[in-house]
Amino acid sequence: MSLTKLSVSYKCVNSIGNSLNLEEMMEEFLRTFIKETGAISGSFFVNRSLDLCEEVASLGKKNLFNIESIKKRLEDETLILEEVDKSIKLLAYKVKKGCLIFLYSCENDFDFITSILESLKNKIEINIDSCLNVENLKEQIEEATKENLEKERQLFEQLKMSQMGELIGNIAHQWRQPLNIISTATSGMQIKKELDILTDEDFKEYTKSILENSSYLSGTIDEFRDYIKDSNKEKEIIVQDRLKMATEMLRSSFSLESINIIEEFVEEEKLHFKLVLGDLLQVLITIFNNAKEALVEKDDLEYKWIKYSLRKTDYTIKITIEDNAGGVNEKIKDKIFNPYFTTKHQARGTGIGLYSAYGIIVNKLDGKLYLKNTEFGAKFYIELPLNVNYII
Repeated sequence: MSLTKLSVSYKCVNSIGNSLNLEEMMEEFLRTFIKETGAISGSFFVNRSLDLCEEVASLGKKNLFNIESIKKRLEDETLILEEVDKSIKLLAYKVKKGCLIFLYSCENDFDFITSILESLKNKIEINIDSCLNVENLKEQIEEATKENLEKERQLFEQLKMSQMGELIGNIAHQWRQPLNIISTATSGMQIKKELDILTDEDFKEYTKSILENSSYLSGTIDEFRDYIKDSNKEKEIIVQDRLKMATEMLRSSFSLESINIIEEFVEEEKLHFKLVLGDLLQVLITIFNNAKEALVEKDDLEYKWIKYSLRKTDYTIKITIEDNAGGVNEKIKDKIFNPYFTTKHQARGTGIGLYSAYGIIVNKLDGKLYLKNTEFGAKFYIELPLNVNYII
């Protein structure tokens, strides 16, 4: 092998395989090969399928050939060398999964050029395979990621709908008593009016009762609307109010299961935070309901309770929610925030509630969400960074 051929081969070999991106890799090779062999232009086409031949990289003069015609001829040939016009020759060279096409002036030494291509063929094909495998792997990862995100989105929607159903039930319980009071007050006024014994004091008392309970009903509608609305608008809230709202929305349904919601301690100083309303309620309701479901299964427990607290520390706002259901099995305690993990029957649990809550607190708020077993049961800890505005 001559020193010239050795030098050209060495430079071209070093230009192959420096990237796993097919376009970048072939552009670097073409640039070097064109320079070292005196080509006018160079192109690389990859066979994506039997019907699709795609130009991946092209440098130099605009194409003066029909790629479909060349591709068909290369099915039976490895090399095509022919005149494009009186001064230019086309050299097409078949490689695995594609072809290289160069334009040269007719004076070039084509035996020399084709011998260089022959020496490079194996490495070119190996690196084309590597790049295509990486492309396929990326496509598979992207497709799998899309599928997982879609499944997760559907599960989140199921969770939201499930929680909405529970909240509607809670609101129905909350509304029953005030509606009865309004109905009683209205009937009382009507009867006294018909008997002509309705006094001004009676009227004031009845209307006051109706207005107070109507206001309460309106408030529960606002709570429900804030929870279900899909909005990214921020609002500065008081954390105590969010916690109170969650407990009030759940208290009626918990009462039906003979579960007492106990306020252990709540910081008097108002703790302000900038949030989108719905998701914080989602986290709190998820944890409260998780405790409720654990307690419902304890038929032998005489007094069932859930205690919550809200404290301010030097650097955090700390919310705790504890139950007396006996705690979580130590073998699975570290798995409860994993996606799709559930201790419930498949018909009752998706395993996405606590995973979603963890994502909101940890990934979006830069906070902490963890669980400890106490002498009574499970105790969840929510820690949010103090004096920093985040979007939940």
